[in-house]
Amino acid sequence: MAKGFKTGLAAGILGSALAATAAAFGYKKTVIAPQEKAEEEYEEVSRQAVRRSKAAHQSRF
Repeated sequence: MAKGFKTGLAAGILGSALAATAAAFGYKKTVIAPQEKAEEEYEEVSRQAVRRSKAAHQSRF
């Protein structure tokens, strides 16, 4: 009986750790990665807008 309990406890701990790791990676992929991508795209568009604005308002002489 003790051997079964120890094996079950170890399997439970290992399973819980794997489930927590999978949840963390899933959260990162579905929530954090899209936010980072959106921020990068926003910064790129912002840089382009600044360049265009400076080019449009520079003096010709």
